[in-house]
Amino acid sequence: MQRILLGADLREARETAGLSSAEASKALGWYTGKLSKVEQGDMKVTDKDLAKVIRLYRIPEDKSAVLGRLATESRRKLQPARVPEHSVKYVNLERAATELKVFSGDFFPGVIQTAEYARAMLQRSVIASAADVERMVEDRAQRLARMKSPDAPRLWLVVGEEALYREIGGGSVLRAQLQEVRDLAKSPNICVQVVPFDAGAHASHGVLFTIVTLIPDRPGVVYVEGLTAADYLGREHVRTYNLAFDSLRANALSEQRTVEKINRRIRELA
Repeated sequence: MQRILLGADLREARETAGLSSAEASKALGWYTGKLSKVEQGDMKVTDKDLAKVIRLYRIPEDKSAVLGRLATESRRKLQPARVPEHSVKYVNLERAATELKVFSGDFFPGVIQTAEYARAMLQRSVIASAADVERMVEDRAQRLARMKSPDAPRLWLVVGEEALYREIGGGSVLRAQLQEVRDLAKSPNICVQVVPFDAGAHASHGVLFTIVTLIPDRPGVVYVEGLTAADYLGREHVRTYNLAFDSLRANALSEQRTVEKINRRIRELA
């Protein structure tokens, strides 16, 4: 996905420079089709090749620095993720993200799950084998730990009030999960809001999604997950999902009232 974003930026820079694909390829001394592969995200870009492109397109220094970081990230080999195959790409994106906007209806998402909550969910999964459950629990614990680290991305989390009542793993497990969410909400990089039952209809019934931003002020990637497959939606979809997310936040309780509701639910489960 990093290569796709880099390729899109390089295509935009070429068009801004007024060069056709053929003209740019000739000037760069690249074989036929190489530029197309780079722009489509099908080929890694070396530092040497990127420097040639930057000179040819006359890309400004500040933009060049961003492209350089993205090119480096696209070449980095990430450790394997213990998740279903269709989610591996997402977890790698999450690791590189500067911002995450997450909407989840009736449960708390993997990125903030406690080990007990994650285990209770995974044990009911029809796609995770029993042998993989503990490794997947460990992976989610590492993702949660990252959200508490100094290099954590900005997280905007909106959940339905259902998540506060569905006793995944039982009352004590849910209570511990709610305490974790409440504590996370105190972090300066994390915003948690609940869409209450009495808010009525909202912008994303039946669709849970995450908007991943890799580079600030640039379009990100929308991740929509099903049981056996996932969609990674590009620029033309990001605006629509951002509008939906903004609408969800507008319908949700404020951050303060959300914490108050979570605290009431914690007391009920005591």
